[in-house]
Amino acid sequence: MEKVKLFYHATTSAMKPKILSAKALTPQIHKPSSDWMWLLDPKHKDTIPKGVWFCSTLYNGDLPNISPYGKERMKISIKSVISQLGGKISLYHGKDSTVKTNKYVRLMVVKEGDKFDCLKHMEKLDPKDNNWLKFISDTECQVAKRPNWVEVFCPYTIDIKDGDWDTVE
Repeated sequence: MEKVKLFYHATTSAMKPKILSAKALTPQIHKPSSDWMWLLDPKHKDTIPKGVWFCSTLYNGDLPNISPYGKERMKISIKSVISQLGGKISLYHGKDSTVKTNKYVRLMVVKEGDKFDCLKHMEKLDPKDNNWLKFISDTECQVAKRPNWVEVFCPYTIDIKDGDWDTVE
């Protein structure tokens, strides 16, 4: 596992102005363009709330320089995200998908005590002891190494005032 301090959200150039205007990552309807991108098996798609996707996986110890989700990337500290969720979270494991040599691991982070219908179809994880994303402090996590790509679904609006933009290929 590798230590990480950031979550990152990749998006398209067309969406960036909307995000900047809102000053937040606003939950969107989960309608992935490919079957492998689903949080859960598609038969449970009606239980999935609107949400925001983050990734936490590093590429050779640094942030990846490509993304299948768009060329614009918002980087935000894990501390900021967890703080916006009230400081206490629950973590759930959804559907994994394998594409070529990559395994995409889908997790969902929710405010402790919040309930969503989709959680009935997910495995609850110990946020401090699991194979994918370990919250070791309020500022730092450990994330599984590639070929695992750990993606985190968050069903809340995330303020981006503490975030930073960059561009990927």
